[in-house]
Amino acid sequence: MQTLIVGRYSQQNEAQRASWALLRAGFSAREMSLFYVNPQGQHATYPVGGDEDESPGTHEARSGAMRGAAGGAGAGTLVGVATLPVLGPAGPLLGAAVGAYAGSLVGALNNMDEAPASPDDAVDSSETDAEAQPRKAGVMLAVAVATPAERETAIEILDERAQEVEEAEGILRNGDWVDFDPLAPCKVIR
Repeated sequence: MQTLIVGRYSQQNEAQRASWALLRAGFSAREMSLFYVNPQGQHATYPVGGDEDESPGTHEARSGAMRGAAGGAGAGTLVGVATLPVLGPAGPLLGAAVGAYAGSLVGALNNMDEAPASPDDAVDSSETDAEAQPRKAGVMLAVAVATPAERETAIEILDERAQEVEEAEGILRNGDWVDFDPLAPCKVIR
């Protein structure tokens, strides 16, 4: 494994300029990798696409659908009884069916909501600099460094135009980051 310093850029020409600066500083083109990372959820990890096997919150959707269907059936039956003079004996049955269907949808969706973040969850940005964070989309330029001096030089060059600079462990081989995982958290250093 090598230590990699990685810059994330919004434009490819900015990353290209940084790669030229790294070449002028003595880094080899074989020690660099320039590529694009898709936004989260679009990495096609699974054959049908996406990054996760199932959507977050789907386990709780079933219980919400059951509760919603029960409540909706009761409310729909009451509405159906009110429409008895117009719809006849089918009114309560139709009302119960429509109410159960609507209630199950609302119940499932309400149970899939993620818990809102509390104000206590807010973290000072200075605390997150050294912590692992999800990787953001953009043009990435990675360079392998072997010494502390190379590390500092790479950080200085990449930080000039990058939106973010991170440090990672990986294998760069002939200009390709062969073990890159877009879902792996990154350690942002600037």
